Amino acid sequence: MLITLSFLILLASVALVMTLGTAELAARLLDPDMLMLLVLANIAFALARLASSAHAWWALGGRHWLPPLLLALVAIVPHAGVAWAGLATRSALIEVFAPVTQDSEEPSSVTSTTVPRGQVIGAMAPNPFAFPAPSDDGVLPSPLSEMTVPTTIPATVPFGGRRLNLLLLGGDAGPGRSGLRTDTIIVASIDSSSGAAALFSLPRNWGGLAFSDGTPYPGSILNTVYSWGVKNPEIFGGIDPGASALRDVVQSLTGLSIDYFFLVDLTGFADLIDVLDGVTINVPRFVEAPLYDPETGEYELIHINPGVQTLNGAETLGYVRARRGSSDYARMARQRCVLAALAETADPLHLFSHLPQILETAQTHITTDFPLNLVSDLIRLAGRTSADEIRVIGFDATWGDGRTPTGAVIPEVQRVREAVRRTLVDPESATELGVTTADEACG
Repeated sequence: MLITLSFLILLASVALVMTLGTAELAARLLDPDMLMLLVLANIAFALARLASSAHAWWALGGRHWLPPLLLALVAIVPHAGVAWAGLATRSALIEVFAPVTQDSEEPSSVTSTTVPRGQVIGAMAPNPFAFPAPSDDGVLPSPLSEMTVPTTIPATVPFGGRRLNLLLLGGDAGPGRSGLRTDTIIVASIDSSSGAAALFSLPRNWGGLAFSDGTPYPGSILNTVYSWGVKNPEIFGGIDPGASALRDVVQSLTGLSIDYFFLVDLTGFADLIDVLDGVTINVPRFVEAPLYDPETGEYELIHINPGVQTLNGAETLGYVRARRGSSDYARMARQRCVLAALAETADPLHLFSHLPQILETAQTHITTDFPLNLVSDLIRLAGRTSADEIRVIGFDATWGDGRTPTGAVIPEVQRVREAVRRTLVDPESATELGVTTADEACG
């Protein structure tokens, strides 16, 4: 009977994978309530196997207790492992992600300044742009007609087919550093109805910045905004005032309404690469990269040769941080390349098979306000996004409009917003602005 039941469970699992697909099945399984239900079902099945073994032993006279005890242990250990993995996964999901979706129409990075805020369209709006277009010179024409969400959306389409804008931050707070500096600042914008995605890299050394309500940022450059927000929690709310402050400035720069942020420290980034068995990239040219000791901050130089390379976590971290014989803008290009390569290798099945280790790393090294109840949709979206069709653009010094007294490049905000809009609405027309595909970002 138990053998038949085990066979039926296996058959049902195969049928579910074939019917739903790996992304949809993973999305449904990673619901905390579903995980608890599966854990309880697993425990019930384990108890049934123990009861069956005990009944067989008793029917044979109840003698020779050692062999049946060993058989019982062999039967119960896999169930104990499954129960532990299920409970650990559920606990990590609850720990890492925010408990509920933001119900407010505005992002959580709400300022308490007295200057009136510009228009901000709510999370995952059909029109992703947070600020109204100037009407005097025709710049930034309204893209609403091109980006309207269909009225009928299948239930399996994540986020109701709306656009999702994520702020991806890499924090550097190692030994010898003063506070956390977000040297990696990337906006990922994804059309959840089609899976089309774009990555926008913002230079860490841009200056002359402002918040979305027009208030000038009193600090120096973009990678200091996070620390400034942490030091001024009374101005910005959210679970992380630093990320809230930086999100607000990024909204002002790009014109995009940022839905959620993910902040990973660099040690966690390296650990995540190792959990995923490394990342394979096409290195376009020789790079002399620093291999860091996370405890001391000291490093040794390693050589990464041109060609297709599979890098471990420490090597990947060195690759995206290398400056010797390079520049900040070349480093930004390497960061986009690595993100695109991760998107290509991190299919739902691969992620699901490494989920316990991923969540263990996330608990220690990742901060986010992404809500737990939308994790399933995020997995579905990962299954719809094609890595080789990701559009990327890295803003550099040529997007500047003068310099601050300290020499920081002042971004030409309207031009940046126009590039963002064209990349999302009509990416083919944006190639003249420096927009490329993910594959070209690695070359």
